[in-house]
Amino acid sequence: MAAAQQHLKLSITARQADILLDTLADKSVETDHYLLSYPKDEPDKTDTCCDAHLARFEQRALQRKALLERKAEVQHLITIVEASRSSPGSTTTVDLSGVTLIYRDAAGKTYEQPLADIESAGTLIDPDSGNDLELIAALVAADPAPTETQGATP
Repeated sequence: MAAAQQHLKLSITARQADILLDTLADKSVETDHYLLSYPKDEPDKTDTCCDAHLARFEQRALQRKALLERKAEVQHLITIVEASRSSPGSTTTVDLSGVTLIYRDAAGKTYEQPLADIESAGTLIDPDSGNDLELIAALVAADPAPTETQGATP
């Protein structure tokens, strides 16, 4: 059975759109700054001299890929907000079916929860302490696919 698509109807004032655009622009610049640490797509001779250096290069390549994906998502959100500014009073619809929330516990372990689970289960709770987990990120899947919650109690 196909899951029903979730939509967010978002109405914001021009001032709120300006604040949101400023914040997104800051995140884009921050991401560009981090990308400066990962300038290469291909390994150098020094990256392939041994397994340890190759493993480090591969880890950096994964981090670079994640940063490039974040940059694309930020740019997409900027486009959405700018489009909503061009037609004042309009409502922008955003598909939330592919959003996954990322939480972190006190020990640094991360947990994933599809946004759709919140309606029926609530936010995640640390299974050890019983405290709410810290929400650290929201991921937007390009092609939404369900993910399972890992170990935390809703």
